[in-house]
Amino acid sequence: MQSINLYNIQLSDLVLFLNVAKYGSFTKAGEVMFMSQSWVSKRINLMEQELGLILFIRNKREMVLTPAGRVLEQRLHSITDDLLNAVQEAHSAQTGALGSLRIGYLEWGNLTFLDILKDFIRDNPQCSLETYRRSFSELREDISVGRVDLIFTTSYDCGQFSANDFSMMNIMPVHVMAYMSMSNPLAEKESITMEELRSEPMLMVDQTSSPGYGAFIRELFIKHSIRPKIAQYAHDGGEHIGSLLIDKGILIASQFFLENSLEEDIARVPIRDEYIYVTAVWRSRNVNPVLQQFLDVLRAEMNTEEVDLRDDI
Repeated sequence: MQSINLYNIQLSDLVLFLNVAKYGSFTKAGEVMFMSQSWVSKRINLMEQELGLILFIRNKREMVLTPAGRVLEQRLHSITDDLLNAVQEAHSAQTGALGSLRIGYLEWGNLTFLDILKDFIRDNPQCSLETYRRSFSELREDISVGRVDLIFTTSYDCGQFSANDFSMMNIMPVHVMAYMSMSNPLAEKESITMEELRSEPMLMVDQTSSPGYGAFIRELFIKHSIRPKIAQYAHDGGEHIGSLLIDKGILIASQFFLENSLEEDIARVPIRDEYIYVTAVWRSRNVNPVLQQFLDVLRAEMNTEEVDLRDDI
């Protein structure tokens, strides 16, 4: 095999060669790259000499690639694309992520990811961020139609996401709590068992808002062999606030429900050994580089891994 000398060939020569192949003309390629026709001819001749190849058949009308020239053109296209991608990735590594990220989170949700998000924006100031406070059903719709890149929801509301289309990550465990009026005797306890709720009237959420919540509560009672006494159904937990205030029943929800609201009127009592997860969900085919970088930060900061949507949650 003939020795090949690449020392005298510049990166611009490779791009110049691709433009000559594209336009079939030294003159046109020179115009695109702001070079004279004579300089283009000189650099192409140098390439042929250095590579030991005849790249073009020259005639009065146009420059035609030789078989060797066609092979080189095909391979150089992928090389130059890879090179440009590498340079872009290097710039991103130096200056941070560039683009936008849209995040949806539950309307009652504590922003468990807020500190991580602040650090991410600080390290990537050119990244545009949008956040949306949503209900369960709105979050499912937003992520399904691509209105947001990422949602933070509860693990029990993830059962409707297809494992072929979505990925998810359990961010952190949170207590399952019993919410009740301060006048309820159970409100004085530091924690309670499910058995202590056996005879209590329960406030339930219908299937429309969160089918996953209904299934979770049903399984919770079945696990403890309890047939709940249902006092009232509502579309979501927020609609039960009035019922909680008048001691109509007890609502089971995450520790983040109501956050710090109505602390003097509504008690929050942890149910022993019962937890759910704050869960991040995104479309598996979403190639947004800002999303991928933020997920890497989440994995590192929360020390967590993706979970299989087909597993029991």
